[in-house]
Amino acid sequence: MEPSAFDKMKMGALMGGTVGLCVGFVFGSVTLLRYGSGPKGPFSMLSQYMLGSAASFGFFMSIGSVIRSEGRYLPAGARPISWNQPMPIHINQRKPTIHNS
Repeated sequence: MEPSAFDKMKMGALMGGTVGLCVGFVFGSVTLLRYGSGPKGPFSMLSQYMLGSAASFGFFMSIGSVIRSEGRYLPAGARPISWNQPMPIHINQRKPTIHNS
């Protein structure tokens, strides 16, 4: 049985959150090394980068995973597109013209 749209949304949010945590850690660490931690301290600054990045990545990945999985069911009588078959191409050839000089 195929997972529901909500299950796909949760899976996209988890994948996006994981990627966002990693990206936030990298960019937060680089910013921390270049500019220092400031008055909040290094742990607070790094966690802010990581959580902000995880929230945005998770949000967009959850929406994207639901949009990508919509419309898999074909209406009655419709045929799926087969990419292995050549597309029918009709070429209208010109008739040869005779020049009388």
